[in-house]
Amino acid sequence: MKSFWKENTFVLITYLVFLLTGLFFVISYSKADLHLAINQWHTTFFDGFFKYVTWLGSGWMVLFLTLLFLLIKVRYAAVYLSGNLLITIFVQAGKHLFFPRVLRPVAYFKGVHTLHLVQGVVMHSYNSFPSGHSATAFGIFVILIFLIKNRFLKFVWLCVALLTAFSRVYISQHFLVDILAGSLTGAIGMYLTIYYFNKRFPDCCNFSLVTRLSDKKKKA
Repeated sequence: MKSFWKENTFVLITYLVFLLTGLFFVISYSKADLHLAINQWHTTFFDGFFKYVTWLGSGWMVLFLTLLFLLIKVRYAAVYLSGNLLITIFVQAGKHLFFPRVLRPVAYFKGVHTLHLVQGVVMHSYNSFPSGHSATAFGIFVILIFLIKNRFLKFVWLCVALLTAFSRVYISQHFLVDILAGSLTGAIGMYLTIYYFNKRFPDCCNFSLVTRLSDKKKKA
């Protein structure tokens, strides 16, 4: 796993800069002031853009990637699903056990401020911390930079993860602190899973589902 850090130094440092910058704003300003400041900057284009980008952190994306990984190598799908299970446990524990009363922006500002909301987005009111979509997006980011060797594509996937996380603030489903915590939860959860699989099951499931089915047909 040492090579993981060496090969991904640039994107990991970029992500760290994002975290530290976000942490600076979270410490310096209230989450209400931060959200209102971000919420006032909106356009018709970005309303549509972030409305759909946010789906990259949904369960549908998890299902799509799992099926894709099965076709490439079963091991990748096993690691990815296990990582998402761990991430889900972390996120749901945060939402329901440790921070169950944390309101989402629409409930937090109800009767106080009128937020700009994106039309067609179903708004939620509770269980704001941490952001599950951000956790999913950064779980995807970690496993992809582990598998992909091209440095430019690694950076592209970081940008996709950042945009997905930010979309949750833009459409007022989460506060900035929620997506910072969510991104860190997803990144750490997926990294721990990859580390565990490489340590305990280095040779497990190293075959493609397509190849295995093709071999069975030939034998039949």
